[in-house]
Amino acid sequence: MSNKKPVTSPTDLNPELVFRYLEAHPDFTEKALQQLELPTHATSQGTISFSDRKLTSVNKKLAETESKLAELIQNSTDNSHLFECCHRLILALLDTANTASFITALSRSLENDFKFSNHQLFIFADQPAPINEHASFIKRKTLEQQLGGIVSSRQPTLGILRQQEMKLLFPDNHLTIASAAVLPINDKLPIALLTLGSADQNNFRAGLETTFIKLITDVLSRLIPARVAPPDSIPGRAE
Repeated sequence: MSNKKPVTSPTDLNPELVFRYLEAHPDFTEKALQQLELPTHATSQGTISFSDRKLTSVNKKLAETESKLAELIQNSTDNSHLFECCHRLILALLDTANTASFITALSRSLENDFKFSNHQLFIFADQPAPINEHASFIKRKTLEQQLGGIVSSRQPTLGILRQQEMKLLFPDNHLTIASAAVLPINDKLPIALLTLGSADQNNFRAGLETTFIKLITDVLSRLIPARVAPPDSIPGRAE
């Protein structure tokens, strides 16, 4: 008759001794793990083998990794597309020689390449005057009195604007716009204000990456004074 004391509870086991035994007997360990059954989720009945549970965990981690990788690939693709759009826009603007050709090139690129059919360019000047449906000369003080900090800020404003602001910035189609980007164009002094509108309220939001937006506004700050000339003022020098 054996004198070994039966194990009656988990506290009777010495974990260190168990680990040592498993390390010393790898064949037994592998067989035990394959046959080991653990309780399933608390809301379900039955058991699941250790190997199946481990496989489920691995598959879950693999799916998460694949999702993150797909997101990185998509971001890379989007960035490449935006770079190409910016490249075409810059080349098109450099090929212009006057106000009409400059505004046409800008509008064509924003609409066809960037898919922003809703856009407006407000160029600060002493004498207000329309240019076309997407651009106009306007006194900066007038726009600032109507919109306040949106105009005076030197940083982009992204997100959902008030209806009155939408109406002023997109006079012809403000009811179709759910979110907008208001982009100040500055050199040493304010030059203009470019607005982009979207029917998707999530298209423009606070915290959005603005690297490409800054590139566009920097280019416009150099080219507007050189390409766009109101008859009675110099862009960017109006009050």
